[in-house]
Amino acid sequence: MPRSFAALRLVLVAAALVACGSARPPTSRFPDAKSAVDRLDATYASVSGVRGRAKIDYLGKNGRVRGDLLLLAGAPANLRIAITANVVGTAGEISSDGKDFIADDKANQRFLTGPAKPCNIAKLTQVPLSSTELVPMLWGMRPKIAGPIACDGISWSDEGYYRVMLREPGKSLAHELRIAPTAADWDKPWAEQHVHLLGVIGWGEGDSLVYRVTMGDHAPTKTADPLPEVAGLSPEIPPSGPSVVVDVPRKIHVEVPSKGSDVVFKYEEANVNPPLVPDAFRLNLRAGVPVDYADCKDD
Repeated sequence: MPRSFAALRLVLVAAALVACGSARPPTSRFPDAKSAVDRLDATYASVSGVRGRAKIDYLGKNGRVRGDLLLLAGAPANLRIAITANVVGTAGEISSDGKDFIADDKANQRFLTGPAKPCNIAKLTQVPLSSTELVPMLWGMRPKIAGPIACDGISWSDEGYYRVMLREPGKSLAHELRIAPTAADWDKPWAEQHVHLLGVIGWGEGDSLVYRVTMGDHAPTKTADPLPEVAGLSPEIPPSGPSVVVDVPRKIHVEVPSKGSDVVFKYEEANVNPPLVPDAFRLNLRAGVPVDYADCKDD
């Protein structure tokens, strides 16, 4: 493990030890970081996406704004969000397949198209993270990391979770996952435990904080029902994945300090593996509405 990350973990563990109270570790503990990550991946292996209705609470450069949104997200980086209240100018909608994005900028009566960079996605979501980072976390999964994962270490926090450090080899960004067994599985052998994420922290060079995601209010969430057949128009559309019940965090708090971004999503309704109509992650352009190309530079 790089010396800087080892020192960081020791500091965080020490801080937890002096906190009021402590949580006992599971009876059967993970032997290494890879085992913990493998159990997390296995817990959510049958989840391909999430659909939900949520409240959004945004604190940024222009003050605090609250609104409502409809959200559809699918692995690995597909996203569609409709803002139904005054979050940025007026209501709007954005879709992205991880490569390109389309935004319905109702405030300026235009469409925006361009590359799905974090700075473009943030135009409506207010979350300047890449789709591969953001999308899986919307149903409680870890960020998508391409290629082999280097697991740097694991430690138990008296706050009630494992702190697991991992990274993609050759990349400067390291991920700190906060993983805990579900209450029902706390005393099961570690290889049989279902686990969920309590948070993800992205660390940059020099142990700089890139982002922090805190997850809470986990609740059992089932696969969505199929979309019924519409006579003469469309057949029944089945769910996009198998029938499962998994813990989905109903509260997701995303902080990106360097961008002044502080956003809280609170699901009021949620289902996993939702049915997907053709082009579900692509907005339809309306005739007569101007289309502008949007590009930006991520710092």
